[in-house]
Amino acid sequence: MSQQIIIVGAGMATAYLLQALARHQHDLRITVIGDEPEACYNRVMLSAVLAGESVAQDLQMLDTQVGAGAVNFITGTRVESVQLDNKTVCTDKGETLGYDRLVMATGASVHKPDLENSWVGGVQELRTLRDAQRLRNIASHGATAVVVGGGLLGLEAADGLNQLGFSTSVLHRRPWLMNRQLNREGGELLQCKLEKKGISFRLEKSVSRLVLQREKLVALELNNAEQIACDLLVFATGINPNKCLSAASGLETDRGVLVNAYMHTSQQHCYALGECTQLGQQCFGLVAPVRAQAEVLARQLLDMDGPGFELEDWPTQLKISGVDIFSAGQLQQPGEELVLRDRGAGIYRRLLLRQGRLVSAVLVGDKRDASWYRELIHSAQDVSGFRNQLMFGRTTCEAMQTAAAAA
Repeated sequence: MSQQIIIVGAGMATAYLLQALARHQHDLRITVIGDEPEACYNRVMLSAVLAGESVAQDLQMLDTQVGAGAVNFITGTRVESVQLDNKTVCTDKGETLGYDRLVMATGASVHKPDLENSWVGGVQELRTLRDAQRLRNIASHGATAVVVGGGLLGLEAADGLNQLGFSTSVLHRRPWLMNRQLNREGGELLQCKLEKKGISFRLEKSVSRLVLQREKLVALELNNAEQIACDLLVFATGINPNKCLSAASGLETDRGVLVNAYMHTSQQHCYALGECTQLGQQCFGLVAPVRAQAEVLARQLLDMDGPGFELEDWPTQLKISGVDIFSAGQLQQPGEELVLRDRGAGIYRRLLLRQGRLVSAVLVGDKRDASWYRELIHSAQDVSGFRNQLMFGRTTCEAMQTAAAAA
């Protein structure tokens, strides 16, 4: 008899899981419950929707074959409680649904500081398709927008607002942009590129108070007591795993829902997936680990053997209207640096070697051969034989090795 699978959450993680399951023959009956009207869209492309470069239909992650048949989508519906003992979930529509196995894929929420008056209309976030559409409808002519956060989310949001016509600035608490993924020089070059697009930056600054006039946001007071004009404030300072439903149901949680390498939670027949999860001390906000988790969980639901989910240094990629960024490996570790700088072309490359092996790569302005560098880092291959050509990419290295062998 086929099993009933309920997936709580209809985000990207669920889309990757359904894609993985669709590659195999199975008789699982799958119900997906999501609180947004739209299901399984690509949140990574929200900034493109904000900028008007893409429309909602472009974000759809499931084709008709994956989304049809045994998959039942219940959208615009929130799961209010989970009863693990009798294997049921209750929704805000008053429905009670039974399952054989449950997947918690509840995602994450934007992290926002605890500020007084943060309820005013000028304080927004960019996390959902509705957020992007709402921001597009805000009059931008002559308006000032401030984005809090100089990481991936913040820079993408700032670029979208800038393209909409807002006078846009970014507040970042750290000394340089994308400080988790880039070294200082790479972050400074990225800042220079974005400043040429019209975005301004205030580094090592944060918001301490919202300044209102007649319940309308007009300015921000920063941690140094400086005040700056602000009509629209967008928080993009990171994410918090959505763990409350899981914790209330009796699952073990910490910062996120605790899982093992096979995505099992603390309760039998219950799994967790994606941004809501925590393995060891690690939570997950990038696409690559979520996709890897989905492959592992698909095998579990299909009762197939296979390796578990492993922690690793996943690469980061960012593309903002022609500004290419790639980062992979252990940036802050000691080692031998190979650096290429071309200020005129806006290109910076930093490769870090240790004991003859590539351990990290930062590419700004030109990410050709990024996947090759990623392979070298992952495989820990000895690159001593082509160290002098390594900076110039795979084709050059292979050509020089071929020439050397023929000599």
